[in-house]
Amino acid sequence: MPRAKDVPGDAKTMFDAMRAFFRRCRSLQFYYLVISLVLLLALYPYVGRTGALLKVLTSVVLITGVYAVSNRRRQIAIALVLALPAFAAGWLFLITGLPLLDTVESAFTLAFYTFTTLVVLSRVLTSEEVTSDTISGAVSVYLLLGITWATAYDIVAAIHPGSFASAGILAYPDYLYFSFVTLATLGYGDITPLTDQTRSLAMLEAVTGVLYTAVLIARLVAARGWSPRQGRGQ
Repeated sequence: MPRAKDVPGDAKTMFDAMRAFFRRCRSLQFYYLVISLVLLLALYPYVGRTGALLKVLTSVVLITGVYAVSNRRRQIAIALVLALPAFAAGWLFLITGLPLLDTVESAFTLAFYTFTTLVVLSRVLTSEEVTSDTISGAVSVYLLLGITWATAYDIVAAIHPGSFASAGILAYPDYLYFSFVTLATLGYGDITPLTDQTRSLAMLEAVTGVLYTAVLIARLVAARGWSPRQGRGQ
């Protein structure tokens, strides 16, 4: 991109406006991710348990996830290596119905979600100040934890059929629901893990949800520079 001082006349004004726009977009990386995650959770009951519309929602999460970790070249390279196979395999499975493609999609999606969660969490916890994008990142991590575990449940259930007890045949939206119920430690009991593998995953998710909330609050308070003495003086 040319430097602003090399652009003559009115073009310089347009150039400055474009730079400001891209800086604004860069400062909202986590905002786009959290919006895509909320849309997935809010709309998946209305777009069908499988099909193109659900795939669109999950694909948007992949795209915004890549953008959220695009601050460094190595991170964006790793994200693309994980996201592109997941994206391609997911749409090819929708077209062809080959079980192998579903397995490939799930494996790469799980790896991508895990990587994205760790990168965003690292940036949130090392942030020197609390901004709106920092808050968006913190919310994104919590939502990513839920869909990451949902993908793990889906994979385990595919490898070991009968890993869960429920009133009907389970699909990815059911694992998504069970994951967030577990993450929030609600435990409705309508879906029950039966095997050691799924029970272990459920326990780890519940503990992670509790610890994440505690650690996040402590970190955000520290970033604001709050102390008990300051709190009493206000």
